[in-house]
Amino acid sequence: MSGQSYRMRGFTLIELLVVIAIIGLLMALLLPAIQRVREAANRMRCSNNLRQILIATHNLHNDYQVLPPFSAPCAEWVNVSPHCAITLTGPYQGFNYTPHMFLLPYIEMDNLYKLMSPNLYGGGYYGEVIRVYLCPSDPSVANGRCMTTNGGANHWGAASYGANYNVFGWHNNTGIPRATSIPANIPDGTSNTMFFTEMYGTCGFGGVLNSASTYGSLWADANSIWRPVVCTNVSSKNPASGYTNCLLFQVRPHYVNNCDPARAQSPHTGGINAAMGDHSVRFVSASVSATTWANACHPADGNPLGSDW
Repeated sequence: MSGQSYRMRGFTLIELLVVIAIIGLLMALLLPAIQRVREAANRMRCSNNLRQILIATHNLHNDYQVLPPFSAPCAEWVNVSPHCAITLTGPYQGFNYTPHMFLLPYIEMDNLYKLMSPNLYGGGYYGEVIRVYLCPSDPSVANGRCMTTNGGANHWGAASYGANYNVFGWHNNTGIPRATSIPANIPDGTSNTMFFTEMYGTCGFGGVLNSASTYGSLWADANSIWRPVVCTNVSSKNPASGYTNCLLFQVRPHYVNNCDPARAQSPHTGGINAAMGDHSVRFVSASVSATTWANACHPADGNPLGSDW
């Protein structure tokens, strides 16, 4: 055996820098692809959440033959503030609830529903985080709750999906709310009518998170600016009687700088998820016209949906 020794040769500084540069380049190339895959997965989860909400809605309707109104007048204790109770005769009378609250037993949250009471503010359990009501792409939600301290909304569970006011909140000419029956009050057909769509859990336009111009979508809040509802066309989410010509949704607005509470919002690139009354969920392109969107949000206008739907 030769007594000659060999010394292991390591990387030179230049070689090490080249390797680091190659790794950095690969990461730069892969990161957008990873982000696209993650967003595609999140969009699919949002779609699945909406499908579960649709199934729950139809099961609720099957039990009571009517859908709940889009909101009680307010969220205060009914035994203290009777004017906050739903006055509509039927299964929803006397509650200070939103549609999302009535749906709880149908999304496997029956235990929570049984704990709630109209004699408690917002049903009493408004801080609970309901995962089915949250889109993982929603940038305006933190730990499942609204992000603004305005009105103490940061203590409330958020909702990334809003009920269509034109379906759940239809009013007759006297201004008296009545619940919707399927198919009687959906003459345009459930396949042509949007029931739920996406919206931000926190939505403001003044550029300051905790200012009075930042509102939210809260699954258990029947108070006007916090209701989990779309197509009201007013920031107060308290429209006049009758149907609205639903305003076109926003795509990826900043949740504090330019978010319009009067509209629906999508956190996805290129469009928004819309849950139709026939149990289908479709991704509506951002290029859809305002007219087509409004027609899809109206259950009784008699207008066909455009070719851009």
